[in-house]
Amino acid sequence: MIDYSFIISYRDREEHLSKLLPRLHEIMEGESYEIIIAEQDNTEKFQKNSLYNLAALKAKGNLLVFHDVDYYPAKDISYYTEENVPLYPVKQLIFLDENDNPRNEEDIPEGYKRFHLTVGNHSGGVFVLSKNLFYKIKGLNPYFKGWGREDDATRDKLSMLGYKWKRNSKGIFYGLYHLDNKPEDNDPDFLNNTKLHIELANNLNVGYEYVKANIEEFELDEKTTWLKIKDFKYENIS
Repeated sequence: MIDYSFIISYRDREEHLSKLLPRLHEIMEGESYEIIIAEQDNTEKFQKNSLYNLAALKAKGNLLVFHDVDYYPAKDISYYTEENVPLYPVKQLIFLDENDNPRNEEDIPEGYKRFHLTVGNHSGGVFVLSKNLFYKIKGLNPYFKGWGREDDATRDKLSMLGYKWKRNSKGIFYGLYHLDNKPEDNDPDFLNNTKLHIELANNLNVGYEYVKANIEEFELDEKTTWLKIKDFKYENIS
């Protein structure tokens, strides 16, 4: 057993991954850790929770660090938490432009403009669960598809099950540049994600057991495993 398993959800973000991987190796030097890249190897809408679930089942670490590929950590980041305490390590997020310079506030999407001061109760980006806690809550709801609500649902699921989230008092991350990919408000998958979030109390037990997939596994280096995941199969929920 090792201490940390970093699970990076990924597709078509080579530039981001090429920056994040060496950074994680740098800041975790001397620690006991592994990195799992969970790549969605198809052209369907992104299914982040399913990728996280499937990768977590293969993880060897005591702590599972679920990490968006575009969140670049500063040097003073702590990913440690106690077994029954879910953690948000992100306290501040500084958005970068194409040249990795801080973006002007007017260029940052509405709702994120003050994140350089504090992200508040924002649920996205990076979160940490102990492996035991992940199994206790049966993992993440895999029925979220496309953009939106899945991170809120994970936050609220833990809260509704009686676990209190902790947020680090310090923790600067840099948001690597990409185009805004928010869907239209009438996008059917976005609407379904919203419905799943609203009905959260009715599906607290839905987790990793409800999704299977075809997974190819490659060893990138002694610390890093690459999973190519496709052909998702979902059990129906009544």
